[in-house]
Amino acid sequence: MIVKNATLETVCGITSKLPENACPEIAFAGKSNVGKSSLINALMNRKNLARTSSQPGKT
Repeated sequence: MIVKNATLETVCGITSKLPENACPEIAFAGKSNVGKSSLINALMNRKNLARTSSQPGKT
């Protein structure tokens, strides 16, 4: 699969409010400060798609 476009659609903490989506979804899980945001930015070849911080818990 080649990803040509990535955008943040919504942010919510309640799963019942998630939008319907026909496209595949990928989730990254891991402890704080392991580089999840950096991995997303590297995969998408963008610097600010996922926010990064030097302090854990700030993104």
